[in-house]
Amino acid sequence: MSLTTGTEIPQQLEALTPLWLTDALREQGQLAAGRVGRVGIEPLGEGGGFIGVVARLHLGYEGDAGAAPATLIAKLPSQIGMNRMAGELLGAYWREIHFYRELTDEVPIRTPRHYYSALTPDPMRPRLDKILRVVDRMPGWFVDPVMARSKEILGRSPHRYLLLIEDLAPARPGDQLGGGTPEVCAAVLTAVAKMHAGFWRSPTLDRHFWLNDPTVTLRIRHRMYQESRPSFLERHQKRLGEFGLALVEWHDRNGLRLQRRLYRQAPPTLVHGDLRLDNLFFDDSSAGDQVLLADWQLMGRGPAAHDVAYFLSGALDGDASAMTEEALLRHYHAELVKGGVDDYPVDRLLRDYGAGLLAMLQLHGTADTVDVGEGRGGELMDRWLDRTLARLRNVDLDELA
Repeated sequence: MSLTTGTEIPQQLEALTPLWLTDALREQGQLAAGRVGRVGIEPLGEGGGFIGVVARLHLGYEGDAGAAPATLIAKLPSQIGMNRMAGELLGAYWREIHFYRELTDEVPIRTPRHYYSALTPDPMRPRLDKILRVVDRMPGWFVDPVMARSKEILGRSPHRYLLLIEDLAPARPGDQLGGGTPEVCAAVLTAVAKMHAGFWRSPTLDRHFWLNDPTVTLRIRHRMYQESRPSFLERHQKRLGEFGLALVEWHDRNGLRLQRRLYRQAPPTLVHGDLRLDNLFFDDSSAGDQVLLADWQLMGRGPAAHDVAYFLSGALDGDASAMTEEALLRHYHAELVKGGVDDYPVDRLLRDYGAGLLAMLQLHGTADTVDVGEGRGGELMDRWLDRTLARLRNVDLDELA
């Protein structure tokens, strides 16, 4: 019986039984002779993985297990309705599986090893970008009901997804809530620059239809931001203050045009799309890559400055000076040049980075479309907004307009 399609794909962690795991690992050549005799499930990601369920599986084997993993990471779609809908709308589950099946070996930095994945067929996905390009040109009164209907349909999605990947322990996971020192940020930017340089204007970006292309959803996402704006302001008015409220007003008038210019004019590369410390691991004992990237659900093609702004807006402490911030950007640019990028002046990076920071307002403004919880998740988003506002104080809006 095939494990790649149909109702046999588990939807809950409890369905990952020893028998099922034995068949899955054998199908991919991870287990030759023995079998999984027991499995322990350790849920992970509280306040970190918002649109998926993540757990570490502790496997006990009977017979000769060979080189089969003692632990691995299992990822399934969220069981929370609004979060599952967001994951489907973003194509997150579907895209990450394609990444691990087709592209991970081409990424010039270390990523988790792929053990097994399964998803139900979705004939609409290959045509989705063409559909979205048409919707993007429609007037707002047409886009809104289309999006409402799409959310309704995706909220009842029958599709199933499952991913088993390498457990990166004992590498240390990053902590978005705690943030990163300038030294940690520099190490991450070194790794990210290596990836960006490796895919700079690469034909690979055009060969994989499943790569996220934000240019086809810029207007849709701006409409979602406008729809969520009242609840965003109600929750964060005091946190935003006079400075933040003025930024929100400016972004309402100029944000869509600014993002179109950034995404359509900046050189394309492979972007991670969710570059935060919770999705990074640090291996101090490695003689090679010490920074490891995980969680590729939002990866795609786009401007390198998007990843850089996304990362520094959440990782760099709000008290960090403008001088420290610029030093990190110049360090990143030097690493890009070292990787062979010779058509992207540092002044262009600085300008694109400012536009990328303003795009973060959209992320914060639409946070109510996902249930982040009341514990670490809520605190993480609040602190991230504070850090983003601190970074935006160094942006010259007149220069960007």
